Amino acid sequence: MNFTKHHFLINGKETFYWKKNSNLKKVVVLLHGFPGNHRVVTDMAEGLKDYRIIIPDLPACGESEPLEQKHILKNYSEWLNLFLKNLKIDSLSLIGYSFGSRVAVTFASERPETINKLVLITPVVKADSFIARLASLEYEIAEELPAFIQKTWLSNKVYHGISNMIIFKSASKKRRQYLIDNDAKEIKHLSTRANLDLFEEFFSSKPISEGKPIFIPTLVIAGDKDEIATVNSVKELCLRFKNSELIVVKNSGHIVVAERPKKIAGLIGKWLAS
Repeated sequence: MNFTKHHFLINGKETFYWKKNSNLKKVVVLLHGFPGNHRVVTDMAEGLKDYRIIIPDLPACGESEPLEQKHILKNYSEWLNLFLKNLKIDSLSLIGYSFGSRVAVTFASERPETINKLVLITPVVKADSFIARLASLEYEIAEELPAFIQKTWLSNKVYHGISNMIIFKSASKKRRQYLIDNDAKEIKHLSTRANLDLFEEFFSSKPISEGKPIFIPTLVIAGDKDEIATVNSVKELCLRFKNSELIVVKNSGHIVVAERPKKIAGLIGKWLAS
């Protein structure tokens, strides 16, 4: 990996980020999924050779500290605004994967003048799948548990074993195990408060497909076998964008950005250059 590691404080909380190609003018910022960290998108980012690439660990993920406030989309969007101001970036292409897409859509709605182009990879729109209903049950139970048991419950092997069978579709057995092991490490040290905050918002708020129209040129990438960001829900989201293109990648599930990084980098690189 050719990225260098950096960090600074935002509202007194430490934010870590990785960057490469610092000498290039065109900036791409990538937002990873949840739970997750910068590593899930670095292989894909390696394929974007003509851009200055910046990948933060979102607050409460990876090495970055949790937010002081509640972990909801509006506060993540405000954090992103401060992150870009710290780096003196006022013009960029923004790429969001999974939960990162939810942050990207929120930010694009609030500060469209900052973004030249927007890319959403398997954006999670609403709870319309079996795994979403299963997650809802897990989090409802967690809310009722004592605080010292919540973290253990949210990392239980039964739920994550089922979710792994649903999430991973196109990777080789070796690659799949590597991704599962990384995911397990992230879940173990994840902030329980952030975990519960985000899922409470996801199951109680309106879908990100609803809201004021967004006119930023937008590429949306979906997986035809994705059971989390289903193709139907992604098509609903596309209606909110007035200048968008949808690509459905065959034989691919939710984690396509890590399972088929070269394929996704090629699609994004070609679209950004067009």
